[in-house]
Amino acid sequence: MNVKVKLNPILAKLVGGQEVIEVRGSTTGECLRSLEERFPGIKQEIRDKRGRLAAHYAIFVNSKHAYPKELTTPVKNGDEIEIGIIANGG
Repeated sequence: MNVKVKLNPILAKLVGGQEVIEVRGSTTGECLRSLEERFPGIKQEIRDKRGRLAAHYAIFVNSKHAYPKELTTPVKNGDEIEIGIIANGG
């Protein structure tokens, strides 16, 4: 399945300035692993030390927030995943 991952400007810098990357996977987690395999430096930014999604990022599938299933939400061919930054409430 081809799924597009839309990256914020901070993450785009880690993938050569690309804002949209096409990946394969049937869940959001599989798609992120595909992205991380192609661009290993991005994993350090989007994952915490336990391998979970870093607390300051949110996953959206077709503009709909995937919480609490950020890494297990099913996706299908043509879907779009967006990795967004959660604003600091301070």
